[in-house]
Amino acid sequence: HIAASPPKAPFPVPHFYNKSFGTVQFENCSFENSKWENVIFNHVVFKKCDLSNAEFLNCGIHSCEFVDCKMVGSVFGDTLLKNTKFDNVVGRYLGMSYCKLHIVEINDSDFSEARFTDLQLSKFKLENVNLKKSEFNLVSLFGIDLSSCNIENVLIDPKYLKGAIIDYNQMIYL
Repeated sequence: HIAASPPKAPFPVPHFYNKSFGTVQFENCSFENSKWENVIFNHVVFKKCDLSNAEFLNCGIHSCEFVDCKMVGSVFGDTLLKNTKFDNVVGRYLGMSYCKLHIVEINDSDFSEARFTDLQLSKFKLENVNLKKSEFNLVSLFGIDLSSCNIENVLIDPKYLKGAIIDYNQMIYL
């Protein structure tokens, strides 16, 4: 593993285009307002990184981890996330559109006021995720266990909620 730990200081906004990152760990790095376009990530760990307002466009994210990261306002567009984990991530106002998520786990994270549009989910797991005031558009939650999540004031068309697993007490929030 390669560890990259530049100091958090104002640097030019990085734009990564047609790059590939493999078996690398970024720790305590700031990638605020960065743009990652047509980038492939394989076995990459972002630990305690600030990825606020970062854009991941047309990326492949495989066997990666986002741990203790700040991702406020980040955007994922037309991106494949496979065998990827988000642990203790602050992802308020995050946007995710036209993405495929296969074997993805989100644990102990805040994704409140996020917007999810036209996602394909398979083997997708949420555990203790704050989804308060989030929007789900054209996202089927069939078979997804939301029982440990905060779903207060979530916006979703009831037909896409069909088959989701929720706790009896959560019904008042829908």
